[in-house]
Amino acid sequence: MTIIECGSMQQVIRANEMAAALDKDGFVALDIHFATGKAEILPESRPIIDEIVSLLKKSSNLRIGVEGHTDNTGDPAANKTLSNTRAKAVAEAIAAAGISSNRLEPVGYGQERPIADNRTEEGRAKNRRVELVKK
Repeated sequence: MTIIECGSMQQVIRANEMAAALDKDGFVALDIHFATGKAEILPESRPIIDEIVSLLKKSSNLRIGVEGHTDNTGDPAANKTLSNTRAKAVAEAIAAAGISSNRLEPVGYGQERPIADNRTEEGRAKNRRVELVKK
């Protein structure tokens, strides 16, 4: 007998790993989950938000861009608006945890900057992301 448990994918990333990626590459892509078609951050992504807060508390001079991205499903203008509201939601969640909002620059790019092939579900999933960019 084989038992398979299905659950939502979760990215496990720590503040020190984010810091290393920001220092090395200037950005880090995060798999923050939202309610479909909305800017509501799902509970399973709360640990990522907490790690971002930890990173910013440890690095008090660090300023970051919070960039929202979507796949190419749907209307491009709606995707741009959605990615912008999601980036703002992440920035607001970080600020609500005590980080000054002047250290955060939220912006949405919609489907303009894909990192994977939008012709596959796997590629579309990679394109639905939030990136932190060192400023």
